[in-house]
Amino acid sequence: MTLSPAADTTLLARLSREAIPTGAYFRTRTPAGSAPLTRQQQRTNYEALATVSRRPQTAPDHDLTPIRCLTIRPPWSDLIALENDQIAKRIENRVWTTRWRGTLLIHAGAEVDIEALALDAVRETLDDDYELVRGSVVAVADLVGIHADDGACTRWSQQGCFHFELARVQRLTTPVPARGAQRLWKPTPKLLRRIGDTNPHLSGRLAAVKAA
Repeated sequence: MTLSPAADTTLLARLSREAIPTGAYFRTRTPAGSAPLTRQQQRTNYEALATVSRRPQTAPDHDLTPIRCLTIRPPWSDLIALENDQIAKRIENRVWTTRWRGTLLIHAGAEVDIEALALDAVRETLDDDYELVRGSVVAVADLVGIHADDGACTRWSQQGCFHFELARVQRLTTPVPARGAQRLWKPTPKLLRRIGDTNPHLSGRLAAVKAA
């Protein structure tokens, strides 16, 4: 699919104002909520977003804050929070990229990806009685690199997306409630204090980041 420059601009504007990126497709916001799409609509949106994403869409990087946060829908956020690297999700799929690297808080969004719960890989990794965490910071990781789609580099990778490479993942023993945001967002000092206070095993790591 080839988009004209005008279509490019229109799609990006729609994505930023009216759509919820999901990695595989987006659903348009309506007064009643997210309207379901047909499979063909999903495929069309997916291909269009993948085309636009080849021109890397980055947020301004003049802010060198060494710690950021990324909101991810459960169960994907729960899979990242697992500390066993052999089964955990260490690639996050996005239709945009960034030059920023550093310590990344993993925030579980309030909306659950219901379709993901039925996937074999998810069912095999999370216990049947596992309780999803929503609306909270659930882990700390390092964003160490980003590469364009190179096929299935891991079982969790999606085609047509940028693959965010995560390392040194530590789970919060006590998730900390927080409001999410789009793209990379800056956690407040109050949020960082709450994470350190309720998760003493992470206080040293967060303090080192703030002091850098």
